[in-house]
Amino acid sequence: MTHKRPDNSSTLCCILILLTISFVAKGDLQDLLNLQHRGMHLEEKKFPDSDYTDNSDMNEQDEPDNDFIRSKIPLRHIVTSDIHSTVELNKTNITSTLDPNIKWDKDWNSAMSNLDVGQLSAVDIDLDGNVALFSRRERIWGQGTFDLNNIFDINNGPIKQNTIILFNKKGEIIVEWGKNIFYLPHGLTIDSVGNYWLTDVAMHQVFKFNAEDIEKNLDTLKQIQYEPPTDTYITTITNDNLFTNSILKPSLILGEAFQPGSDDKKFCKPTAVAVAENGDFFVSDGYCNSRVIKFNSAGERILTIGRRISTNNNLIGPYSLSVPHALTLADELNFIYVADREHGRVLCYYAHNGSFHREYKNSMFGGKIYGVAYSHERLYLVNGINPYTTKFHVRGFVVDIYSGEIISQFGPDNDMIAPHDIAVNKDDSEIYVPELNKNIIYRFLQGSKSIVGINSTHAVNFTSVSRNTSGILMTKNDSMVNGSSVRGKATTLILTLVISTLLIIGLCVVIAAVIMRCQKRGRSSLMNESRVEFTKLVE
Repeated sequence: MTHKRPDNSSTLCCILILLTISFVAKGDLQDLLNLQHRGMHLEEKKFPDSDYTDNSDMNEQDEPDNDFIRSKIPLRHIVTSDIHSTVELNKTNITSTLDPNIKWDKDWNSAMSNLDVGQLSAVDIDLDGNVALFSRRERIWGQGTFDLNNIFDINNGPIKQNTIILFNKKGEIIVEWGKNIFYLPHGLTIDSVGNYWLTDVAMHQVFKFNAEDIEKNLDTLKQIQYEPPTDTYITTITNDNLFTNSILKPSLILGEAFQPGSDDKKFCKPTAVAVAENGDFFVSDGYCNSRVIKFNSAGERILTIGRRISTNNNLIGPYSLSVPHALTLADELNFIYVADREHGRVLCYYAHNGSFHREYKNSMFGGKIYGVAYSHERLYLVNGINPYTTKFHVRGFVVDIYSGEIISQFGPDNDMIAPHDIAVNKDDSEIYVPELNKNIIYRFLQGSKSIVGINSTHAVNFTSVSRNTSGILMTKNDSMVNGSSVRGKATTLILTLVISTLLIIGLCVVIAAVIMRCQKRGRSSLMNESRVEFTKLVE
């Protein structure tokens, strides 16, 4: 009886193919998937009332205006064991020295000393270099502003005075507008073509005002800006009649008036907007939902980043947000930066798909970040008071986006009390910071940028390597990834994979053919030998 030898060629071929695919998948292909795949959309969910933690601006109460006391505030203690990120701390000679290259403009402060516009919520700079403020005037966000369901009492009516004030560089008012429209202003963004984007936390809405409409009605706005406040407003409010008494009408309204929610159509106290060059925009939503939503230019939702997740502070993930308070875009790098206020950090995501890139966190920030602005590969940010930690300086910081190093600190002669936003002009020569409760808008003038504003031996340094969601290491070079480089990388990897697979298949076919031929020869030789032996026996 002849036993047929098992044919292992198919098995060998499959093993070689699987090994090749596995090798490629564990390498650059996995990095490609992390960069290319759109972040998973979070399911729409109604959060119970208990999930709505009160992180409102009412925690930013004004302090006694005692310059002597504030000038004696020491640097808040830095506890290295409390840092849970990719940060490495240089433990020697930590400094709190202000960068002499970024000077407080006291002349501007004097010009604005008579400013009496209430809480200053937001600031931005228009295309001509003028400074726009979003003010709450007589409205104060206090203990009873919202009920337990985050609903604002519309019987309070809109703010009667103008809420948007445009100044020139001398601190002179150009125009005011926005009376009898807004209820509790929060975010202001002027995009690359001059459109105004505004958020109102009482209304739970986002508004876009076209630059052309503002320019067309500018003279009329100037004529009526100093008219006395009136009590004329609508008590039954819908999206259709919100701006009945307003000269300017928004071209886009997102959210339902005074209706908080977490579904596709609603926000809950949205905080800020960032607008890309192609018209796509991001909304940080905000105090309740703690998520960031990307829309196209028509206001259609594209994707959602993050949500509020109750977790141990030591295990805060890259998509766990707690009051995303401010946004800024680095269009040329394909990055969106989020000021994760209550976690005291800035998070960077890829703007095209929402995947996580890296975290910027530093104990010198004191645990809370209120505002962030991007310009020329640097982040400008302001921190704020944190009642749960010991004393630290409340001021501005400049961070290198690649190393994560704090390269400058800036502020007035004394610590700020409650800085709420920050804006930087096109050439980084001017920085503006509004104080929420002080009726102050600081202006800082920056000379030619130095490489490092603080001696590098005194700085708190981040590791230059961070991790994305799959644990793949990302170095400084990875931060330069943009749309074109990602597409190029995709093409290269796909071609490499296809060619490698075809080569392996061809090699396997050749090997299988050789093995089969050898086996055939072996069987032929064996049969001949058997035939000879049989012939001898017969003979």
